[in-house]
Order: sequence, then structure tokens, then C-alpha cells
Amino acid sequence: MKWIEVRIKTTGEAYDAISEMLVSIGAGGVVIDDPEDIRKEVAKPGTLDYADDEFLNSLGEDVTVKAYFPESFNTFELKQLINEKLSHISRFLDIGKGSLEFSEIYEDDWANAWKKYYRPLHLSQRLVIAPSWEQYESKEDEIVIKLDPGMAFGTGTHETTQMCAVMLEKYIAKRDCVIDVGCGSGILSIIAVKLGAGHVEAVDIDEVAVKVTKENLIRNNVYEYVKATVGVLADLNRFKADIVVANIIADVIIDMVNILPYYLKADGHFIASGIIKERADEVREVYCNRGFDMVEKMEKGEWVAMVFRCRDSL
Repeated sequence: MKWIEVRIKTTGEAYDAISEMLVSIGAGGVVIDDPEDIRKEVAKPGTLDYADDEFLNSLGEDVTVKAYFPESFNTFELKQLINEKLSHISRFLDIGKGSLEFSEIYEDDWANAWKKYYRPLHLSQRLVIAPSWEQYESKEDEIVIKLDPGMAFGTGTHETTQMCAVMLEKYIAKRDCVIDVGCGSGILSIIAVKLGAGHVEAVDIDEVAVKVTKENLIRNNVYEYVKATVGVLADLNRFKADIVVANIIADVIIDMVNILPYYLKADGHFIASGIIKERADEVREVYCNRGFDMVEKMEKGEWVAMVFRCRDSL
């Protein structure tokens, strides 16, 4: 399968908003190349990496946002839509060059090229994400999730995923029922089961994501505890979960507010992430006005995660 790769040159101020926009219009994955990350890594005390001034200066200042769309998208229409969205974002943020480039890439090339950069990651003291193609010797009490994201969003490296994992570890109880909205690679569903959940319903609008989720469930020996389906929350048969987790975008989180009480027990928790800082107050206000109490807020980088308690179930 071929994918359309879209590359946008922008600024550190705007790349989060642009990433959110690209996902909202159908991107199957987003990658951020920020030269400042390399400079910070090299500058860390005791780093084993070395780079001379000439190399660091050659990196420039532009942040490159790469997004991947299924080949079924019309390139001309996609370009028009993205330019329109960039114009809107530029009214509020400095998007820099905002230049737009398109190319085609095969799934195997995209899915495998980045693997050399993907290393075991500690989400918390106990939770560790380990690439499925590498051997990882777990330490005592560590919970290891073996992951191959493929073309799905959710490697565990993004701040939004990390915050969701930390919140799940804090709020989940043994035998809890969990719903994972926008499951991506299945990382949060797997974490939920390994933390003690009795059953998880995982749902995503992307067929590729659901396929990858099922593969990762088998890889982690939790397939029997998770049901993964294509769709949105409203497509699931109504039942009461103890926790609903959604690592998506602010607009979708806001749209869920009316239907969520049909799927969440009274005093159940909704873990919402993928919210850019500029939209956090809007999300909080919507939920607090619709029968929820915000019990915790966490920030990492330019992103916010919130935990809401459902006052009354419908």
C-alpha cells in the first residue's frame, strides 16, 4: 500500500497545532523533526553524542512536520484543504514558512525506516515500552509492553500517550472495564490489561490502526481481554465502563461530552489527552458544565491531559 507523505516547514510555536490539524483531517500518522531536540540532546551533561558547531548550525531553525495520508486521498483537494487550515492557524500562531511538499511512500518503507531510532522507553517507574524486534531484560516489578506501531499512531514516545499511561496507572483498579477511544497501536489497551483491567473495548476509525492493535494484543498475550473494532464510541453497544481513555484531539473530546455518560459509570473516570494548551480551558469548561468534575490536570510540553469524574451515569 502507498501513502501520501506531506511535509510542512514551520516553527516550534506552531507544530503542535499543525500536527493536531493534520490528524483531524485524516492523517494516519505524524512525525516531528525538530532541530532543537537534537541541540538539547547534544547539550545534556554526560551525553555520548557528539556534534560540531558546523553540523548543529546546518540543522537550521525550521521544524518539519511529516504526515501520512492513505493513497485514496485526492492530492489536489488535500493540498487545498491543508493550505486553508494553515491560513487559519497563521491568524493565531507564527507558522514560519508554512511550505508544503508532497511525495508518495510505500508502507514498508515508512513503517520500517524509523525503527533504528525507536528504543525502550520508561513511561513511569514500572511501565516500559519495548520495541517488539528488540530483546529487553525487564527488572523486578517492571511491566513491559512489546510494541510495533506499524502505520498506527502510538509509539509511546509522544507526551500525550505518556500522560495517559501515567493516569491509567494511577486510576485503574483490578478487574476494571475500560474503553480506549482512538486506540491507535493499542498501547493504552495493553497497558490497561497489564495494570489489571478485566476487559477493554478498543475502538478506532482507522482500519489500519485496529489491525495493528490486534497484532500488538497477540504480541503481548492480552488478546482475550481486549475487543478491538473499527468505529467511534457511539458504535459500541452501550455498557458501563469504569474508565474511558481518549488520546485524540480537543474537538473530538468535546464532541464526546453528551454521549460519554451512557458509557461511563457514576463516579467513573474519563482520561482525556491530546489537548493543546490553548484548548485546555475550553475542554474543562465544557465537561464541568455537563455533569463532570475535573479531578486532575497534567501538562507535558505543549500538551495537556485531564481526568474527569462522571457525577451521574445515564
